[in-house]
Amino acid sequence: MKVGENMRELGLKLHSFFNRSLRYFVFSTMVTFGVGFIIILANLFAGVVVSLSFYMLVFLVFDLTLTFLICFYNSHKLFVPINRKLIKKLNEEEVERAREFNRRKRTNHRAS
Repeated sequence: MKVGENMRELGLKLHSFFNRSLRYFVFSTMVTFGVGFIIILANLFAGVVVSLSFYMLVFLVFDLTLTFLICFYNSHKLFVPINRKLIKKLNEEEVERAREFNRRKRTNHRAS
């Protein structure tokens, strides 16, 4: 029974690792696209002629480097399972606190 529990725990950690790594990759791709678009526009207005394959190589290297650096920076969280139920509960509590604050603000505003 111990082996099954260890395999399940390993599976959860690997799933968490790949899930977070994919999120970091998508984030770095969005940042790379924005920076790359600005570089292309700057080069276009400056009159620099560079091939598309060079831009693709620069974007790929920048994207992979940024993904690696984000993963390295957040390495303490990479293997921790994502507790979606807790996140949802905290978000619901935050929304309820905001609603309560707005109710109090409205009643205090009416009273004055």
